[in-house]
Amino acid sequence: MTAKDLLNRGVDLARKRDCAGAIAIFNTVIAYLPNYAKAYYNRGCAHYAMDNYGTAIEDFSWAIHLLPHYASAYLNRGNAQRKLRHWDAALEDFERGIQLAPLSTRGYCNRGLLRLDLGDHAGAVRDFDYALKLQPHFPRTYLWRGVAWLQCGESQFAINDLNRALALNPHCADAFNHRGLAYLYQVDYKRSLDDFNQAIALNEGFVDAYSNRAKARTELGDYAGAMKDYCTALRLDPALPEIHPRTLPQLQNVLQDCPAPGKFALLNNRGNARAALGDSEGALDDYTEALRISPKAYVYHNRALVQLYSHRYEMAAADFSEVIRLEPCCADAFSNRSSARHHLGNLAGALQDVNQAIELTPSLANAYAQRGRIQVDLHQYQAAMADFDQALSLQPDAAQTFNERSVLRFRLKDVEGALADVNRALELQPQFPDAYINRSLIRFDRGDRSGALSDIVLVMKLNQTA
Repeated sequence: MTAKDLLNRGVDLARKRDCAGAIAIFNTVIAYLPNYAKAYYNRGCAHYAMDNYGTAIEDFSWAIHLLPHYASAYLNRGNAQRKLRHWDAALEDFERGIQLAPLSTRGYCNRGLLRLDLGDHAGAVRDFDYALKLQPHFPRTYLWRGVAWLQCGESQFAINDLNRALALNPHCADAFNHRGLAYLYQVDYKRSLDDFNQAIALNEGFVDAYSNRAKARTELGDYAGAMKDYCTALRLDPALPEIHPRTLPQLQNVLQDCPAPGKFALLNNRGNARAALGDSEGALDDYTEALRISPKAYVYHNRALVQLYSHRYEMAAADFSEVIRLEPCCADAFSNRSSARHHLGNLAGALQDVNQAIELTPSLANAYAQRGRIQVDLHQYQAAMADFDQALSLQPDAAQTFNERSVLRFRLKDVEGALADVNRALELQPQFPDAYINRSLIRFDRGDRSGALSDIVLVMKLNQTA
């Protein structure tokens, strides 16, 4: 039997997971041929499979010493270095391996995984991009890029990649688990729960999936189900930290003391839903309770908007001020406080706020529209027109701004321009009572009494159905 035959026998044993038997054969080959690089390489692979990473590094290093352009040895040594958290050495090996084999999908994938470890998520996405260009039907690469997108905060890109991974491998529990996380970040708790269920169905010992499903169940108010999942995760991995509650009372205490994943989020989200449904009082109650738990800027902002739309301008201004205290660079808060101050008759304060909003975010269309309203009240009509123009250039589908510019144009005797603007407003928003009232006045001024009357009739119908 030749050395090559012995080597192939050892490789076959390693593939059958008999790594100890494979290593014995590789030892025999090396004893006869001490300069046989492939023998060292394959023995290194067997040691790596047995988690003997230091010994594997020694064998890969000998293979590289004997065959300096051995790309696979560099890539595998890099993997062993990564397992030992030798980050710099691992990166150096991966880059050398890619330099020697620039069409190696494995090289880019390995470096991408290392970059994930190092928190270089954008760099990881780029590496997985290269790998997928070379091998576009490799499900693990879509999974890994999906994880990288998730770490970048791009949950929709992550979902797109995880969908591809599952299309290629419908039984990948990891892909379901990570897609469940992406849906969780998108506040789509139903889909999130479905994916965690599927991940657990595919892998009943999947600790992360139980822990993640507990978070989804908490968001849905299923505290008993969440507790059951936390207990299962703890049974599977008793070394999990104490942040995993062990009893239902402990879970309830966690929701009170560390509410971000539970009661706090539920209150804020329910407040958002109530506000969208027109239940202002219910929304305000939820936001206020959430703020007692954790005074977050975005909840103050949510409550302030409801106060503003409910004509509680002083309370709205106070909440927007709290947002600005917590986040001094929040342009939206300055713009919205300007609106509250404007309604309170504080034109100087309103103008100061909206100017600050525009300075912070020059592309904030609502701020230009708000400044236009203030300029109208200050009788600075040309400045107001310039602001409405700028607002519409940034947000060309804003029916409210078209209607406001129409009113200003009518005041400036530009009747045809006013009519064009109000017509555009009604194209964008056909059920807009203020715009019909405005158009009835314009039509009456142009002598179109029939058109003016028809607009008033439409307003009455809209009011009856409201």
